[in-house]
Amino acid sequence: MPDLITICLPTYRRPTLLSQTLQSCFAQDYRPLEVDVADSSPNGDTRDMVESLAPPEGIAVRYRHLPPDTEPQAKVIRLLAEARGRRLAIMHDDDVFLPGAIAALDEAFSGAPEVVIAYGREEIMNEAGEVLPEETEASQAEAWRTADQAGLRRDLMVCALSRQVPPNGFLIESDVMRKFGFRSRAEIGMAEDTDLGIRLAQAYRGSGAFAFIERLTTRRRLMRSSLGWTAPDTCWQLYGEMAAMQGLSPEEERARAWTLRHCARSALRENALGGRRRAALQVFRSPYYPRGEESAAKTLYSLGLLAVPRAVLALRRLSGAG
Repeated sequence: MPDLITICLPTYRRPTLLSQTLQSCFAQDYRPLEVDVADSSPNGDTRDMVESLAPPEGIAVRYRHLPPDTEPQAKVIRLLAEARGRRLAIMHDDDVFLPGAIAALDEAFSGAPEVVIAYGREEIMNEAGEVLPEETEASQAEAWRTADQAGLRRDLMVCALSRQVPPNGFLIESDVMRKFGFRSRAEIGMAEDTDLGIRLAQAYRGSGAFAFIERLTTRRRLMRSSLGWTAPDTCWQLYGEMAAMQGLSPEEERARAWTLRHCARSALRENALGGRRRAALQVFRSPYYPRGEESAAKTLYSLGLLAVPRAVLALRRLSGAG
């Protein structure tokens, strides 16, 4: 009999979106499947919605309500501790699995016992649930989730440094996820997925494998709250840790440089706004900051952030550019 798989689903005040996520879990053909919901909403709307659903045969739903002030990481820790499946997946309450995803990810483990984590490609959708083809293509290219990268990968650090491990929807051994987990936002900002990949790569170098399957497995929703200038800690901690890494192979260095170039502007902004001007200046002077690829206006904007960060950001917001 196949092993039980648990889908861990933390949520907060999103019953309508959560319903779509749960329906995508119910549409999976893998059995046995368990969906664990950890809800910290201050009212009973989410509980009532979950309890009104009738999952298909072979799929169980377990709901637990946590205090409204429960931090997101605490919800995940609770879900990991209570997951009964041999393997688990984590899904956000505004994203969805695509049909057949769990079975396809599980198949990656059956053919190679050394697989530590399996993941596929993701589609990007807007708040209304409409697929965005251009954003999807750009997102996959940026994270090296392309056809030429698919398969059983033993160059774990290359996969990790290029950000192949997606934010959610991956399948991983439950004991492994409980051991490594996600670091807190205070420690690594909003880059917990990349950080997890790096720590797994360090731990299983030479003995494990990552499995990147060449098929769409999830659909990720871009919310207005995830765009623009809303987060002060998207990547500056990750940037600093990656920039300090030593002893990388040429291929690992290429992957690191790719990712650092993609997050250098954000790291500069976050460091400047956080009062870490020396770190911001180091980012600007680094070989990863794309000075030769940006306009004079963008360079002036970066220099302004280094000098008077909050004034420059306020002007940008007033002009409607941020």
